[in-house]
Amino acid sequence: MTTFWLAILLLIVIALLIVWRIFTVPHNTIGAENENIRQETNITLYHEHLSQLDNDLAEGSIEQESYVQLKAELDKTLLQDAELSRNSVVEKQQKSWMWPVGIAFAIVSFSLYSYMILGAYPQLNSPVAINESDAHSELNPEQMLAFRLQQLQREVKNDPTNSQAWFSLGQAYISAGEFDNAIEAFDRVMKQVGEHAELLGPKAQAMYYKNDQKINSDIQVIIDKALALDSLDASTNILLGMDSFSNRDFAKAVKYWETVLNSGRPGISPQALMGAVEEAKNQLRMSNDDTSLAGVADEIDPSLPRLMVDVSLAPNVQKALANGEDKTVFIYAIAADGPRMPLAAVKIKASDLPISIVLDDGQAMTPQMRLSSVDKVHIYAVVSMQGSVGIKSGDFKAQALNIDTQEKNAIKMEISIAVP
Repeated sequence: MTTFWLAILLLIVIALLIVWRIFTVPHNTIGAENENIRQETNITLYHEHLSQLDNDLAEGSIEQESYVQLKAELDKTLLQDAELSRNSVVEKQQKSWMWPVGIAFAIVSFSLYSYMILGAYPQLNSPVAINESDAHSELNPEQMLAFRLQQLQREVKNDPTNSQAWFSLGQAYISAGEFDNAIEAFDRVMKQVGEHAELLGPKAQAMYYKNDQKINSDIQVIIDKALALDSLDASTNILLGMDSFSNRDFAKAVKYWETVLNSGRPGISPQALMGAVEEAKNQLRMSNDDTSLAGVADEIDPSLPRLMVDVSLAPNVQKALANGEDKTVFIYAIAADGPRMPLAAVKIKASDLPISIVLDDGQAMTPQMRLSSVDKVHIYAVVSMQGSVGIKSGDFKAQALNIDTQEKNAIKMEISIAVP
C-alpha cells in the first residue's frame, strides 16, 4: 500500500515539474530579452533626441529656455518608459507564477478526486471482505465445506457457550464425514440446553453413518428418545425412511418421509424429499406391491386425493419407438382452472409401459400446489422425444380432462396422439 502511494506521489511530482518548466524557464528568458531590447531602444532614442536638441540650441533654432523645457520632457519620457518596463516585468512575473500554481493545484485536485470517486479507494477500505468474496467464488464445494468448518471451529473456540455454533458445526461435521466429531458437537449442545428431539435426531444420523448405515441398539435408544419427545421430528423420520429404503421396505420409507412433508416443519428440502418419496413409490409399483402403497396412503389420510392412472402405448407409438433409445415418459396432473405447474408428477421410461400409477399429494412440487388444493385436474401422459418437461413438437401424448380429484375408478390413458 505504501509503495502504491509513493508511486502516485512520484507521478504527480513529475507532472508538476513539467508544468513549472514550461511556464518558468522559457517564458522568463524570452521576456527578459524583450525587456532588454526595449530599454536599449528607449535609451538610444533618448540620446538621439537629446543630440538633436543640442544641435538646435547650437544653431540658434531654439532658445535656452525652450531647450531646458524640451530636455526635461525628454527625461520625463525616458523615466516613464523605464517605469512601465519594470511594471510589465513584475506583472509578467506574477502571471508566470499564477499559471503553474493554478495548473498544479488542478492536477493534484483532479487526480485525488478521480481516484476517490472513480478508482478503487472505496474497496481499499474493506479489503478483507472483497478478498474473501473473491476467494469464495472460486472454491469448489469441498473447499467451501472446509472453509465453513474452520469458521465454525473458530467461533466455538472464541465462545464455547455458543450452542447454535456447536449445532451448525455438528451438521458440518456430518457433511464432511467426521462422524465422531459430529457426535461430540451434538453432545456439547445437549449439555448446554438439554436433550431435545431436534438434537437427538442429528446425533442418531451421525451414529447411523458411522455404523455403515445400520441401526444398532445404541442408535435405536437415541431414536426412541427423539420420537418420544417429538414424533414428527424431521431428522429422525428422515433417518428411519433412509434405513427402510436401504432395507427395501419402501412402504415404510414412504410413510416416514411423507410424515415429514406433511408436518410443514421449516428447515427441510421439500423437493428432495418428494423425489425420494416418488422413487420409493416407483419401487413399490415395480414390485407390484400396490396394496402396500395404498395402505401407506390410507394410513396418512384417507380423505386425500389418490388418482389411479393406467397408462399404455398405442400400436403406432410402439412402432415409432421400437428402434430408438428408451424415451422418458412424464405423467402429471395440473389444475383444470389455474396455473400449469404440476400438482403431482411421475417420471418413468417408455419400456415401463403399460403401468398403473398413483398420483397423490406426495408428488407435489410445492406444499401449496397439491392435488388436495383443487377440485378438478387435467391429466397428461407424454412420451418426451427430447427428454425434457413439457409437451413439444414430435412428442406423443394422451390426455384426460376435467377429472375430479376424488375419482376412485382407474383412469385409462393410451398414448397415441403425435404432437405437431
